[in-house]
Amino acid sequence: MTDMPTPRRTVTVTVDAPVATAGTSPTSVPTVSATPTTPATTTAVPTSLAVGKQRGAPHSYDEAKQRIDRATSADVGSVFQSPSGNITCSTAGGQGVVVTCDVSKGRSDAPASAPCPPGGPSDIGRIELTAAGARPVCNSDTIRQGAAATLAYGVRTGPSLGSVACLSEEFGMTCVDDASRHGFFLARDTFVTF
Repeated sequence: MTDMPTPRRTVTVTVDAPVATAGTSPTSVPTVSATPTTPATTTAVPTSLAVGKQRGAPHSYDEAKQRIDRATSADVGSVFQSPSGNITCSTAGGQGVVVTCDVSKGRSDAPASAPCPPGGPSDIGRIELTAAGARPVCNSDTIRQGAAATLAYGVRTGPSLGSVACLSEEFGMTCVDDASRHGFFLARDTFVTF
């Protein structure tokens, strides 16, 4: 008998949109993953999550935006990586995704409040940012597809990305979307969504 490898799947964890209040309407969240290897499975999660040590991580859009605005900018294109090469980001994600980043080494355990669906990966290696918020993804694939420009530490992406801005720092990558006022921080063994 030969040991056959188990087929790998990508599982997307979806963040629920804010509940509608008087004068507003709820927003639906697309469940698209960057080049999934098989159909994605979704699970509702809280809008704000914090996993791991979070060293140097911002915990709100305003905190992240202030830090990003103080940094110098560089136009690096729609696919870029941290100087270590451990974090790669792309603004060419699926429908509704404004920016996606994944970590090569140091995936995070899924929090109890947002577990990975059974039968797939049990840890989180990607964060996708949509108009409805940031969502962790229990993925087995990667968005890395060849060479990517390097976003130096202490530098943010330039205006060519529109309402999206990401800041590379030695302790992680922070990305925000000015249009939705949502964002995330991703690093080895940790992430924060806001």
